[in-house]
Amino acid sequence: MKIAAFSVRQDEKQYFDTFANVYKVELQINRSGFTADDIESVKGCEAMSVCDGMCDLSAPVLEKLAAEGVKYIGFRTIGYNSVDLEAAKRLGIRVAHSGYSPYSVANYTVMLMLMCIRKALYVMMRSHTADYSLGPICGREMQNMTVGIIGTGRIGKAVIKNLSGFGCKIIAYDPYPAKDLENVEYVTLDELYARADIISLHTFLSDETYHMINKDSIAKMKDGVILINAARGALVDTKDLIEAVESGKIGSVGTDCCEGEDEFIRTDRKYDDLVVNHDYIILKSFQNTIVTPHVAFFTDQAVSDMVESSVKSVVQFAAGEDTPLEVH
Repeated sequence: MKIAAFSVRQDEKQYFDTFANVYKVELQINRSGFTADDIESVKGCEAMSVCDGMCDLSAPVLEKLAAEGVKYIGFRTIGYNSVDLEAAKRLGIRVAHSGYSPYSVANYTVMLMLMCIRKALYVMMRSHTADYSLGPICGREMQNMTVGIIGTGRIGKAVIKNLSGFGCKIIAYDPYPAKDLENVEYVTLDELYARADIISLHTFLSDETYHMINKDSIAKMKDGVILINAARGALVDTKDLIEAVESGKIGSVGTDCCEGEDEFIRTDRKYDDLVVNHDYIILKSFQNTIVTPHVAFFTDQAVSDMVESSVKSVVQFAAGEDTPLEVH
């Protein structure tokens, strides 16, 4: 089997080499993302390996891919919003998303929580100006707080496991509660909003969850609540979030994602080509917000897992096998 891989980063190359050998496939490596102009790059390939947000897999493009003989698409990301699934099904193209170590994001999430409750960014900013006084940097301790987890899939579960050693009260909301979790109390979403000192998002982006954190849901939260988002930017209405930070309703934010980030993440914008996402720039400007550029996933284990997932899934498809990562 020949696979055309797109948006391949330097850190992924060693893993592509490894798993091409493991699964006996031929790879065609492309550093850039995939658009309709890149159809020539898939000639002779049965499958593609792509990243969400860095490829155009709309219905017209899928039709061209099908005409070129592409039958399988393996994402190296959990998200797969870039693909028109109805068109893929109609054209007989099977699609799989990625699985990877949940502890990459789970560990990063707890780091953001700790940085927020200890005002770590503000402490570091002050120390860089030689201000070593105590001032307004008094923090809080985790065992005195209630943490609300929205979404208890693999990453949400790993966050709960990580938090279990801190002695905090853990509550959770998920329409499909896990049966194998300890140290957690499932509650309604409104109850979670009302009780949690820290709210952490670990749910998929869908029509139902789009902007689930908005002016109305924020009003149900505790004054000074801490919001953590290492999931998807569009779960949060950024304008409403900014307003809540400015009013003091939200006391601190730790976010690894933001609406509109696809315009600039994975790029170097130090010298030219300005980032013009105004909401992103405003959110970053507050001293009580930590905004990072969608890097929570980025560990050696997770990168290896994502590359292997995309290769293994399309090989399973070609063998007529089922894969648990297939997207329907």
